[in-house]
Amino acid sequence: MTKLLSANFLRIRKTSLIWGSLGVCAGLGALAALGEFRFQVSVGADLSIPEVAQYKALLEKQFFEYASFIGILAAEFISLFLGTEYSDGAIRNKITVGHSRLSIYFANLITGFLASLACMAGYMLSCLAVGAPLLGWFTQPAPLLLCAIAGSMVMLAAFCAIFTFVTMNCSKKSTSVVICLLGVFALLLAAVYLNGRLDAPEFITGYELSVSGEIVDAVPEPNPNYLTGAKREVYQFLYDLLPTGQSIQYTTLSFADPARLMGLGLAVTAVFTGAGAALFRRKDLK
Repeated sequence: MTKLLSANFLRIRKTSLIWGSLGVCAGLGALAALGEFRFQVSVGADLSIPEVAQYKALLEKQFFEYASFIGILAAEFISLFLGTEYSDGAIRNKITVGHSRLSIYFANLITGFLASLACMAGYMLSCLAVGAPLLGWFTQPAPLLLCAIAGSMVMLAAFCAIFTFVTMNCSKKSTSVVICLLGVFALLLAAVYLNGRLDAPEFITGYELSVSGEIVDAVPEPNPNYLTGAKREVYQFLYDLLPTGQSIQYTTLSFADPARLMGLGLAVTAVFTGAGAALFRRKDLK
């Protein structure tokens, strides 16, 4: 597998795909920090006013934004980079010279993960380099920040496992690109829907207006869209299970149980890696 990884990394260094992805991530990190600083300046500097203090610029507001788009970038990179192996016949050549299918699969999975991880690191370093002088240091406790970083790495591994599963078992590069990109957007829409249902308030305020148009009564009423009992647990489980649901939680630092999220992320990684490797061993490469 060492030779396979070396060959993959050599290909990566010679392709503009990884350098372009790194450049985009680094640019987004710098722009995010600058945008947060400019927003703070536009709001005003008098943070003693409660209405203004809530808009105080914080480095962590933008530092974890990479979690919201790193899955899309991984879908693009993995489907294009690994899909080229089919179109160029590289996979058949690797098998011909004696490499096993499992070693090829795992080498490609590791390559996709490390390349995506490098792009994630590029965003964080750029955001930190620009944001720390302008916004100051983090205000959240270090354990929370470290859990978010570690959890987002597990989340990224789950994304890469899914996209490698698709790409290594789809002979046409164009088809794997479409499936991966459409799939990640479908998962994102599902996560947004689940988040909206889970965030629905338990009570809503009903208003009654007088003839003159003034509010005469405001009585809280039960919200019919509020989830309770087993239904809420199912929605929460699905939200925590989806890598896109995890990405929303890491972006906003709104997760309550990081061990649960990382455990589910590892489970998704293991399931798709095992299934993908098993299918690839039986795939007809002719």
